[in-house]
Amino acid sequence: MMWYQGEEDEDDDLMCSPAILARRASESWINVPPVEMLSTPQTLQRKKSLPDVAALPRADGGMSREEVSALGSARREEVRRMHEETEKLRANPLLYLVSPQVKDWFSRQQLVILVLFINISLGIMFFKLLT
Repeated sequence: MMWYQGEEDEDDDLMCSPAILARRASESWINVPPVEMLSTPQTLQRKKSLPDVAALPRADGGMSREEVSALGSARREEVRRMHEETEKLRANPLLYLVSPQVKDWFSRQQLVILVLFINISLGIMFFKLLT
């Protein structure tokens, strides 16, 4: 169903302008008529930006007191352990070298460290060969 419905009046300069004809040619796959052909303007419906609060599903009871208590205790224990670890590291910075994060980093960077070591060794050998 094409929006082009037949012969147009040759006297109408607006309908035969090159800009309108080019737009119609590029929009020939659209099934709605162009704006010039519409008798009544269409109203645009805006999409709502936020959902309707009344239509949202409600949680029936939330968490039980036991769950809240257990989660709170676990979080307090985790914060206490993190605080103790930071105090230890502040007191003895050499502990950073044996920390699990540093060990993980070394295990991930083994190939890069190997290539760096080989490059430095080759550089030293080349320099000794020249002197």
